[in-house]
Amino acid sequence: MARSRSPSRPSARSAQPSVAFVTLASAEYGPGALVLTAGLRRRLPLDVEVIAFSEAELSLVPGVTLRALSELPDVPVPAGVGEPLMANFSFCWRKLGLWALTEYDIIVYMDSDILILNEVESLLEFVPSRGMLAAVPACECWRSESCNYTAQEAGGGDFYFNAGVLVFRPSASIFSEMIAWLKDHHQHGAVSEVLPPMPFAEQDFLNQFFRKKVRRLPPIFNSLQHAMRNPKHQADLNTSTCVALHYVMGKPWAPKTLLEEDFADFHALWHEARQEFAARACARPAWPLRQVHEELPLFLVRDYISREVEGSLVSLIYGDFLKDRWIQLRNRALLCLGGVPHPEGAICEDLPVEIAELGRGLVDAGGMSSVPDQCLINQYLPGQGIDAHSDGPRFESEVAILTLEGPALMYFGLVEKKIYPSLPPRLELLLEPRSLLVLKREAYELYVHRIDHVTVDVTQTGVRR
Repeated sequence: MARSRSPSRPSARSAQPSVAFVTLASAEYGPGALVLTAGLRRRLPLDVEVIAFSEAELSLVPGVTLRALSELPDVPVPAGVGEPLMANFSFCWRKLGLWALTEYDIIVYMDSDILILNEVESLLEFVPSRGMLAAVPACECWRSESCNYTAQEAGGGDFYFNAGVLVFRPSASIFSEMIAWLKDHHQHGAVSEVLPPMPFAEQDFLNQFFRKKVRRLPPIFNSLQHAMRNPKHQADLNTSTCVALHYVMGKPWAPKTLLEEDFADFHALWHEARQEFAARACARPAWPLRQVHEELPLFLVRDYISREVEGSLVSLIYGDFLKDRWIQLRNRALLCLGGVPHPEGAICEDLPVEIAELGRGLVDAGGMSSVPDQCLINQYLPGQGIDAHSDGPRFESEVAILTLEGPALMYFGLVEKKIYPSLPPRLELLLEPRSLLVLKREAYELYVHRIDHVTVDVTQTGVRR
Protein backbone atom coordinates (compact mmCIF):
# COMPACT_ATOMS: atom_id res chain seq x y z
CA MET A 1 0.00 0.00 0.00
CA ALA A 2 1.52 3.30 -1.09
CA ARG A 3 0.27 6.59 0.20
CA SER A 4 1.29 10.13 1.10
CA ARG A 5 1.29 11.62 4.58
CA SER A 6 -0.96 14.63 5.05
CA PRO A 7 0.15 17.24 4.28
CA SER A 8 2.46 15.79 1.64
CA ARG A 9 6.00 17.07 1.27
CA PRO A 10 6.43 19.56 -1.59
CA SER A 11 8.09 18.27 -4.74
CA ALA A 12 10.24 20.24 -7.12
CA ARG A 13 8.89 20.73 -10.63
CA SER A 14 11.14 21.47 -13.55
CA ALA A 15 10.30 24.07 -16.16
CA GLN A 16 8.54 22.95 -19.29
CA PRO A 17 11.25 21.48 -21.51
CA SER A 18 11.73 22.93 -24.98
CA VAL A 19 13.15 19.69 -26.42
CA ALA A 20 11.22 16.43 -26.72
CA PHE A 21 12.17 13.02 -28.06
CA VAL A 22 8.94 11.51 -29.34
CA THR A 23 7.61 8.23 -30.70
CA LEU A 24 4.20 7.00 -31.87
CA ALA A 25 3.05 3.47 -31.11
CA SER A 26 0.08 1.25 -31.78
CA ALA A 27 -0.68 -1.61 -29.37
CA GLU A 28 1.27 -3.92 -31.69
CA TYR A 29 4.37 -1.74 -31.32
CA GLY A 30 4.02 -1.36 -27.54
CA PRO A 31 7.04 -3.59 -26.73
CA GLY A 32 9.15 -1.48 -29.05
CA ALA A 33 7.96 1.76 -27.46
CA LEU A 34 8.99 0.47 -24.02
CA VAL A 35 12.53 -0.37 -25.13
CA LEU A 36 13.02 2.82 -27.18
CA THR A 37 11.72 5.28 -24.59
CA ALA A 38 13.50 3.56 -21.69
CA GLY A 39 16.77 3.76 -23.62
CA LEU A 40 16.19 7.44 -24.36
CA ARG A 41 15.25 8.23 -20.77
CA ARG A 42 18.42 6.57 -19.51
CA ARG A 43 20.71 8.56 -21.81
CA LEU A 44 19.06 11.99 -21.94
CA PRO A 45 19.07 14.81 -19.37
CA LEU A 46 15.94 15.05 -17.26
CA ASP A 47 15.03 18.42 -18.79
CA VAL A 48 14.61 16.70 -22.17
CA GLU A 49 11.15 15.16 -22.27
CA VAL A 50 10.58 11.64 -23.61
CA ILE A 51 7.05 11.10 -24.93
CA ALA A 52 5.11 8.19 -26.40
CA PHE A 53 1.87 8.97 -28.23
CA SER A 54 -0.56 6.07 -28.30
CA GLU A 55 -4.15 5.05 -27.77
CA ALA A 56 -2.96 1.77 -26.22
CA GLU A 57 -2.25 1.16 -22.52
CA LEU A 58 1.50 0.91 -22.89
CA SER A 59 3.97 -0.24 -20.25
CA LEU A 60 6.69 2.38 -19.78
CA VAL A 61 9.45 3.18 -17.30
CA PRO A 62 9.20 6.14 -14.90
CA GLY A 63 10.20 9.43 -16.47
CA VAL A 64 8.50 8.73 -19.80
CA THR A 65 5.30 10.60 -20.62
CA LEU A 66 2.39 8.82 -22.30
CA ARG A 67 0.07 11.09 -24.26
CA ALA A 68 -3.07 10.15 -26.15
CA LEU A 69 -2.67 9.98 -29.89
CA SER A 70 -5.89 11.99 -30.12
CA GLU A 71 -3.95 14.99 -28.78
CA LEU A 72 -2.29 15.26 -32.18
CA PRO A 73 -4.33 16.88 -34.95
CA ASP A 74 -5.90 14.67 -37.60
CA VAL A 75 -4.01 14.18 -40.85
CA PRO A 76 -6.08 13.54 -43.99
CA VAL A 77 -4.58 10.63 -45.89
CA PRO A 78 -4.71 11.47 -49.61
CA ALA A 79 -6.90 9.08 -51.55
CA GLY A 80 -4.96 9.22 -54.81
CA VAL A 81 -1.58 7.87 -53.70
CA GLY A 82 -2.32 4.14 -53.78
CA GLU A 83 -2.13 1.51 -51.07
CA PRO A 84 0.86 1.53 -48.71
CA LEU A 85 3.46 -1.20 -49.14
CA MET A 86 2.54 -2.54 -45.68
CA ALA A 87 -0.76 -2.05 -43.86
CA ASN A 88 0.86 -0.58 -40.74
CA PHE A 89 2.37 2.25 -42.79
CA SER A 90 -1.04 3.96 -42.77
CA PHE A 91 -0.60 4.62 -39.03
CA CYS A 92 2.55 6.61 -39.76
CA TRP A 93 0.64 9.50 -41.35
CA ARG A 94 -0.12 10.60 -37.76
CA LYS A 95 3.54 11.54 -37.53
CA LEU A 96 2.82 14.77 -39.42
CA GLY A 97 0.80 16.01 -36.44
CA LEU A 98 4.05 16.42 -34.51
CA TRP A 99 4.73 19.63 -36.46
CA ALA A 100 1.82 21.13 -34.51
CA LEU A 101 3.53 20.57 -31.12
CA THR A 102 4.62 24.18 -30.89
CA GLU A 103 5.01 23.99 -27.11
CA TYR A 104 8.45 22.56 -27.93
CA ASP A 105 11.27 24.30 -29.74
CA ILE A 106 12.76 21.06 -31.06
CA ILE A 107 11.26 17.65 -31.77
CA VAL A 108 13.32 14.52 -32.30
CA TYR A 109 11.06 11.82 -33.67
CA MET A 110 12.06 8.12 -33.59
CA ASP A 111 10.15 5.08 -34.80
CA SER A 112 9.25 2.72 -31.96
CA ASP A 113 11.17 -0.19 -33.53
CA ILE A 114 14.51 1.44 -32.64
CA LEU A 115 16.99 0.37 -29.95
CA ILE A 116 19.27 3.03 -28.43
CA LEU A 117 22.79 1.63 -28.25
CA ASN A 118 24.96 4.63 -27.35
CA GLU A 119 24.91 8.29 -26.35
CA VAL A 120 22.08 10.04 -28.21
CA GLU A 121 22.16 13.65 -27.00
CA SER A 122 24.67 14.57 -29.73
CA LEU A 123 21.79 14.28 -32.20
CA LEU A 124 20.80 17.76 -31.00
CA GLU A 125 23.94 19.15 -32.65
CA PHE A 126 22.22 18.64 -36.02
CA VAL A 127 19.03 20.62 -35.41
CA PRO A 128 18.12 22.32 -38.71
CA SER A 129 16.71 25.80 -39.19
CA ARG A 130 12.94 26.31 -39.19
CA GLY A 131 11.31 25.07 -42.36
CA MET A 132 13.83 22.24 -42.78
CA LEU A 133 14.32 18.84 -41.22
CA ALA A 134 17.27 16.57 -40.55
CA ALA A 135 17.23 12.89 -41.50
CA VAL A 136 19.41 9.95 -42.54
CA PRO A 137 19.38 8.81 -46.19
CA ALA A 138 17.49 5.60 -46.83
CA CYS A 139 19.45 2.51 -47.81
CA GLU A 140 18.33 1.89 -51.40
CA CYS A 141 20.72 -0.88 -52.32
CA TRP A 142 17.69 -3.04 -53.10
CA ARG A 143 16.75 -0.81 -56.01
CA SER A 144 19.82 1.24 -56.90
CA GLU A 145 23.57 0.65 -57.29
CA SER A 146 24.22 4.29 -56.38
CA CYS A 147 22.93 4.01 -52.79
CA ASN A 148 24.35 6.90 -50.71
CA TYR A 149 23.26 5.65 -47.28
CA THR A 150 26.78 5.88 -45.82
CA ALA A 151 28.05 8.64 -48.12
CA GLN A 152 30.02 11.36 -46.38
CA GLU A 153 28.48 14.47 -47.97
CA ALA A 154 27.42 17.07 -45.41
CA GLY A 155 24.74 19.72 -45.37
CA GLY A 156 21.52 19.70 -47.37
CA GLY A 157 20.94 17.96 -50.64
CA ASP A 158 18.50 16.19 -52.84
CA PHE A 159 18.37 12.64 -51.47
CA TYR A 160 15.69 10.20 -50.39
CA PHE A 161 15.67 9.79 -46.58
CA ASN A 162 14.27 7.25 -44.14
CA ALA A 163 11.60 8.84 -41.92
CA GLY A 164 12.36 6.67 -38.88
CA VAL A 165 14.47 9.43 -37.28
CA LEU A 166 13.59 13.08 -37.87
CA VAL A 167 14.82 16.29 -36.22
CA PHE A 168 12.85 19.49 -36.79
CA ARG A 169 11.41 22.64 -35.30
CA PRO A 170 7.62 22.47 -34.90
CA SER A 171 5.67 25.11 -36.78
CA ALA A 172 1.92 25.66 -37.01
CA SER A 173 2.32 27.33 -40.39
CA ILE A 174 4.31 24.43 -41.83
CA PHE A 175 1.76 21.96 -40.52
CA SER A 176 -1.00 24.00 -42.15
CA GLU A 177 0.94 23.92 -45.44
CA MET A 178 1.23 20.14 -45.17
CA ILE A 179 -2.50 19.72 -44.62
CA ALA A 180 -3.37 22.07 -47.47
CA TRP A 181 -0.89 20.21 -49.69
CA LEU A 182 -2.58 16.89 -48.91
CA LYS A 183 -6.14 18.15 -49.19
CA ASP A 184 -5.47 19.62 -52.60
CA HIS A 185 -3.89 16.35 -53.78
CA HIS A 186 -1.26 18.43 -55.53
CA GLN A 187 2.46 18.91 -55.17
CA HIS A 188 3.57 21.83 -53.07
CA GLY A 189 3.95 24.89 -55.28
CA ALA A 190 2.90 23.05 -58.44
CA VAL A 191 -0.86 22.80 -58.44
CA SER A 192 -1.01 21.27 -61.89
CA GLU A 193 0.72 18.06 -60.87
CA VAL A 194 -1.14 15.37 -58.95
CA LEU A 195 0.55 13.33 -56.25
CA PRO A 196 2.43 10.24 -57.43
CA PRO A 197 1.99 6.87 -55.66
CA MET A 198 3.27 6.77 -52.08
CA PRO A 199 3.91 3.14 -51.12
CA PHE A 200 5.96 4.30 -48.10
CA ALA A 201 3.13 6.60 -46.96
CA GLU A 202 4.27 9.64 -44.98
CA GLN A 203 7.93 8.93 -45.80
CA ASP A 204 7.27 9.49 -49.50
CA PHE A 205 5.24 12.60 -48.71
CA LEU A 206 7.91 14.13 -46.48
CA ASN A 207 10.57 13.47 -49.10
CA GLN A 208 8.53 15.46 -51.60
CA PHE A 209 7.44 18.22 -49.25
CA PHE A 210 10.96 18.88 -47.89
CA ARG A 211 12.82 18.22 -51.14
CA LYS A 212 16.20 20.02 -51.04
CA LYS A 213 15.39 21.22 -47.50
CA VAL A 214 16.91 18.30 -45.61
CA ARG A 215 20.05 18.28 -43.51
CA ARG A 216 21.88 14.98 -43.80
CA LEU A 217 22.35 13.08 -40.54
CA PRO A 218 25.14 10.51 -40.09
CA PRO A 219 23.81 6.95 -40.47
CA ILE A 220 24.79 6.11 -36.87
CA PHE A 221 21.57 7.91 -35.84
CA ASN A 222 19.38 5.59 -37.92
CA SER A 223 21.31 2.36 -38.47
CA LEU A 224 19.05 0.10 -40.52
CA GLN A 225 19.60 -3.53 -39.57
CA HIS A 226 19.55 -4.81 -43.16
CA ALA A 227 22.09 -2.14 -44.20
CA MET A 228 24.40 -3.23 -41.39
CA ARG A 229 24.47 -6.67 -43.02
CA ASN A 230 25.28 -5.21 -46.45
CA PRO A 231 29.00 -5.49 -47.36
CA LYS A 232 28.79 -2.03 -48.91
CA HIS A 233 27.98 -0.43 -45.53
CA GLN A 234 29.42 -2.82 -42.93
CA ALA A 235 32.72 -0.96 -42.63
CA ASP A 236 30.90 2.22 -41.55
CA LEU A 237 28.37 0.67 -39.17
CA ASN A 238 28.75 -1.49 -36.08
CA THR A 239 26.95 -1.78 -32.77
CA SER A 240 29.81 -0.21 -30.80
CA THR A 241 29.48 3.12 -32.64
CA CYS A 242 25.86 3.19 -33.81
CA VAL A 243 23.46 5.25 -31.72
CA ALA A 244 20.10 3.96 -32.95
CA LEU A 245 19.60 0.45 -34.36
CA HIS A 246 16.46 0.44 -36.51
CA TYR A 247 14.64 -2.88 -36.99
CA VAL A 248 13.04 -1.96 -40.32
CA MET A 249 12.75 -5.58 -41.48
CA GLY A 250 11.57 -8.08 -38.88
CA LYS A 251 10.61 -6.87 -35.39
CA PRO A 252 12.36 -8.51 -32.42
CA TRP A 253 9.08 -8.99 -30.55
CA ALA A 254 7.29 -10.60 -33.51
CA PRO A 255 7.21 -14.37 -34.23
CA LYS A 256 10.48 -15.48 -35.79
CA THR A 257 10.78 -16.17 -39.50
CA LEU A 258 13.66 -17.33 -41.69
CA LEU A 259 14.40 -13.67 -42.43
CA GLU A 260 15.19 -13.00 -38.76
CA GLU A 261 17.96 -15.62 -38.70
CA ASP A 262 20.24 -13.11 -40.43
CA PHE A 263 19.62 -10.62 -37.62
CA ALA A 264 19.72 -12.94 -34.60
CA ASP A 265 22.53 -11.02 -32.89
CA PHE A 266 20.74 -7.68 -33.37
CA HIS A 267 17.51 -9.14 -32.01
CA ALA A 268 19.37 -10.57 -29.01
CA LEU A 269 20.46 -7.01 -28.12
CA TRP A 270 16.84 -5.88 -28.14
CA HIS A 271 15.67 -8.79 -25.96
CA GLU A 272 18.46 -8.12 -23.48
CA ALA A 273 17.36 -4.47 -23.22
CA ARG A 274 13.71 -5.44 -22.91
CA GLN A 275 14.43 -7.82 -20.04
CA GLU A 276 16.23 -5.05 -18.18
CA PHE A 277 13.65 -2.33 -18.83
CA ALA A 278 10.64 -4.57 -18.20
CA ALA A 279 11.88 -4.96 -14.62
CA ARG A 280 11.14 -1.24 -14.11
CA ALA A 281 8.10 -0.74 -16.31
CA CYS A 282 4.51 -0.22 -15.26
CA ALA A 283 1.29 0.01 -17.24
CA ARG A 284 -0.12 3.40 -18.21
CA PRO A 285 -3.84 2.73 -17.90
CA ALA A 286 -6.75 4.55 -19.48
CA TRP A 287 -8.16 5.36 -16.06
CA PRO A 288 -11.81 5.95 -17.04
CA LEU A 289 -11.89 2.42 -18.43
CA ARG A 290 -10.57 1.04 -15.13
CA GLN A 291 -13.11 2.76 -12.86
CA VAL A 292 -14.96 0.18 -10.78
CA HIS A 293 -18.12 2.25 -10.29
CA GLU A 294 -19.15 5.40 -12.13
CA GLU A 295 -19.97 7.24 -8.88
CA LEU A 296 -16.80 6.27 -7.07
CA PRO A 297 -13.12 7.20 -7.64
CA LEU A 298 -12.00 3.60 -7.29
CA PHE A 299 -9.85 2.07 -10.04
CA LEU A 300 -8.64 -1.49 -10.62
CA VAL A 301 -5.85 -2.20 -13.12
CA ARG A 302 -4.94 -5.81 -13.77
CA ASP A 303 -1.33 -6.58 -14.71
CA TYR A 304 -0.17 -3.11 -13.74
CA ILE A 305 3.34 -4.47 -13.36
CA SER A 306 5.14 -7.27 -15.19
CA ARG A 307 6.30 -10.52 -13.68
CA GLU A 308 9.84 -9.13 -13.81
CA VAL A 309 8.87 -6.15 -11.64
CA GLU A 310 6.96 -8.41 -9.27
CA GLY A 311 9.99 -10.65 -8.90
CA SER A 312 12.33 -7.77 -8.14
CA LEU A 313 9.93 -6.34 -5.54
CA VAL A 314 9.48 -9.71 -3.83
CA SER A 315 13.26 -10.15 -3.69
CA LEU A 316 13.58 -6.71 -2.12
CA ILE A 317 10.94 -7.01 0.59
CA TYR A 318 12.04 -10.50 1.71
CA GLY A 319 15.76 -9.85 1.22
CA ASP A 320 18.52 -9.18 3.73
CA PHE A 321 18.13 -5.39 3.48
CA LEU A 322 14.63 -5.42 5.02
CA LYS A 323 14.32 -8.76 6.78
CA ASP A 324 14.80 -7.24 10.25
CA ARG A 325 12.12 -4.60 9.67
CA TRP A 326 9.14 -6.98 9.61
CA ILE A 327 6.71 -6.87 12.55
CA GLN A 328 4.61 -9.93 13.32
CA LEU A 329 1.03 -8.99 14.22
CA ARG A 330 -1.78 -11.29 15.30
CA ASN A 331 -3.14 -12.04 11.82
CA ARG A 332 -0.51 -10.69 9.45
CA ALA A 333 3.06 -9.49 9.16
CA LEU A 334 3.72 -5.79 8.56
CA LEU A 335 6.62 -3.92 6.99
CA CYS A 336 6.44 -0.13 7.32
CA LEU A 337 8.66 1.92 4.98
CA GLY A 338 8.96 5.67 4.67
CA GLY A 339 8.71 6.44 8.36
CA VAL A 340 6.15 6.34 11.14
CA PRO A 341 3.14 8.68 10.95
CA HIS A 342 2.20 10.39 14.22
CA PRO A 343 -0.41 13.05 15.13
CA GLU A 344 2.35 15.35 16.40
CA GLY A 345 4.57 14.92 13.31
CA ALA A 346 5.84 12.04 11.26
CA ILE A 347 9.23 10.43 11.66
CA CYS A 348 10.38 10.37 8.04
CA GLU A 349 12.83 8.24 6.10
CA ASP A 350 13.51 7.75 2.42
CA LEU A 351 11.81 4.86 0.68
CA PRO A 352 13.99 2.17 -0.92
CA VAL A 353 15.01 3.18 -4.43
CA GLU A 354 12.91 0.50 -6.15
CA ILE A 355 9.75 1.47 -4.27
CA ALA A 356 10.36 5.20 -4.70
CA GLU A 357 10.63 4.65 -8.44
CA LEU A 358 7.39 2.69 -8.38
CA GLY A 359 5.76 5.68 -6.68
CA ARG A 360 7.07 8.09 -9.31
CA GLY A 361 5.68 5.73 -11.92
CA LEU A 362 2.24 6.01 -10.30
CA VAL A 363 2.35 9.78 -10.77
CA ASP A 364 3.63 9.43 -14.35
CA ALA A 365 0.75 7.06 -15.04
CA GLY A 366 -1.81 9.51 -13.64
CA GLY A 367 -2.74 7.21 -10.78
CA MET A 368 -1.78 9.61 -7.98
CA SER A 369 -1.44 13.36 -7.76
CA SER A 370 1.77 13.33 -5.70
CA VAL A 371 4.60 10.89 -5.19
CA PRO A 372 3.86 8.55 -2.25
CA ASP A 373 6.23 8.93 0.69
CA GLN A 374 5.12 5.89 2.69
CA CYS A 375 4.66 2.23 1.87
CA LEU A 376 2.99 -0.36 4.11
CA ILE A 377 3.52 -3.99 3.10
CA ASN A 378 1.12 -6.55 4.57
CA GLN A 379 1.85 -10.26 4.31
CA TYR A 380 -1.20 -12.53 4.57
CA LEU A 381 -0.73 -16.26 4.92
CA PRO A 382 -3.67 -18.63 4.19
CA GLY A 383 -6.32 -18.06 6.87
CA GLN A 384 -5.11 -14.54 7.66
CA GLY A 385 -6.77 -11.22 6.84
CA ILE A 386 -7.55 -7.78 8.22
CA ASP A 387 -10.77 -6.55 9.82
CA ALA A 388 -12.86 -3.71 8.40
CA HIS A 389 -11.08 -0.38 8.84
CA SER A 390 -10.31 2.97 7.28
CA ASP A 391 -6.82 4.45 7.06
CA GLY A 392 -7.79 7.72 8.71
CA PRO A 393 -6.94 11.42 8.30
CA ARG A 394 -3.17 11.14 8.78
CA PHE A 395 -2.78 10.48 5.07
CA GLU A 396 -3.85 12.16 1.87
CA SER A 397 -7.14 10.83 0.52
CA GLU A 398 -5.58 8.61 -2.13
CA VAL A 399 -4.04 5.19 -1.69
CA ALA A 400 -2.57 2.69 -4.14
CA ILE A 401 -2.62 -1.03 -3.32
CA LEU A 402 -0.35 -3.33 -5.32
CA THR A 403 -0.93 -7.08 -4.94
CA LEU A 404 2.05 -9.45 -5.14
CA GLU A 405 2.43 -13.25 -5.23
CA GLY A 406 -1.18 -14.30 -4.59
CA PRO A 407 -4.76 -13.04 -4.96
CA ALA A 408 -6.87 -11.40 -2.29
CA LEU A 409 -10.59 -10.71 -2.09
CA MET A 410 -11.20 -7.22 -0.68
CA TYR A 411 -14.59 -6.02 0.53
CA PHE A 412 -15.70 -2.39 0.77
CA GLY A 413 -18.58 -1.16 2.90
CA LEU A 414 -20.17 2.31 2.86
CA VAL A 415 -20.36 3.63 6.43
CA GLU A 416 -23.19 6.19 6.04
CA LYS A 417 -25.58 4.53 3.59
CA LYS A 418 -28.52 6.87 4.20
CA ILE A 419 -26.45 10.00 3.67
CA TYR A 420 -25.00 8.80 0.35
CA PRO A 421 -27.79 6.83 -1.37
CA SER A 422 -26.22 7.17 -4.84
CA LEU A 423 -23.05 5.34 -3.80
CA PRO A 424 -22.85 1.54 -3.83
CA PRO A 425 -23.39 0.23 -0.26
CA ARG A 426 -20.85 -2.57 -0.70
CA LEU A 427 -18.29 -3.76 -3.22
CA GLU A 428 -16.28 -6.94 -3.68
CA LEU A 429 -13.01 -6.76 -5.64
CA LEU A 430 -10.72 -9.65 -6.54
CA LEU A 431 -7.15 -8.36 -6.45
CA GLU A 432 -5.11 -10.56 -8.76
CA PRO A 433 -1.31 -10.79 -8.49
CA ARG A 434 0.37 -7.74 -10.10
CA SER A 435 -2.89 -5.75 -10.04
CA LEU A 436 -3.18 -2.17 -8.81
CA LEU A 437 -6.11 -0.73 -6.86
CA VAL A 438 -6.33 3.06 -6.44
CA LEU A 439 -8.72 4.65 -3.90
CA LYS A 440 -9.37 8.38 -3.92
CA ARG A 441 -11.57 10.85 -2.07
CA GLU A 442 -14.98 9.22 -1.40
CA ALA A 443 -13.62 5.69 -1.84
CA TYR A 444 -11.00 6.47 0.82
CA GLU A 445 -13.03 8.68 3.16
CA LEU A 446 -16.51 7.10 3.16
CA TYR A 447 -15.75 3.38 3.05
CA VAL A 448 -14.15 0.77 5.26
CA HIS A 449 -12.39 -2.19 3.66
CA ARG A 450 -11.38 -5.67 4.82
CA ILE A 451 -9.86 -9.00 3.79
CA ASP A 452 -11.56 -12.01 5.38
CA HIS A 453 -9.61 -14.53 7.46
CA VAL A 454 -10.12 -17.50 5.14
CA THR A 455 -7.94 -20.06 3.41
CA VAL A 456 -9.88 -19.87 0.12
CA ASP A 457 -11.57 -16.79 -1.32
CA VAL A 458 -14.93 -17.35 -3.00
CA THR A 459 -16.37 -14.49 -5.04
CA GLN A 460 -20.06 -13.72 -5.44
CA THR A 461 -19.94 -15.51 -8.81
CA GLY A 462 -18.50 -18.63 -7.20
CA VAL A 463 -14.91 -18.21 -8.34
CA ARG A 464 -12.56 -19.83 -5.83
CA ARG A 465 -9.05 -18.38 -5.43
